[in-house]
Amino acid sequence: MKVPAAEFIRRDLEDIEKCDVLVAYLPRLSAGTCMELFYAKMKGKKTISICQLKSPSPWIVTHSDIIIKGIKELEEALKKQSEKKMVIGV
Repeated sequence: MKVPAAEFIRRDLEDIEKCDVLVAYLPRLSAGTCMELFYAKMKGKKTISICQLKSPSPWIVTHSDIIIKGIKELEEALKKQSEKKMVIGV
């Protein structure tokens, strides 16, 4: 069953509102993921981007609290943040 675009976006934004940290996976540039990063920062959320792009967009750089290259680094970044109770949104 295909979800209408507006409903898909609404659900994504609701998920962001419920989380404490947004983890953005960017194996390639994605307008949708950049919008999610922007929205999360506007809502005061912490953001971690997993990004291997050689030249990340200024939208990624500006709206990411932490930019890492892979999952192993994500584990370490989350451990550092784990002193507080957090709900992770991906």
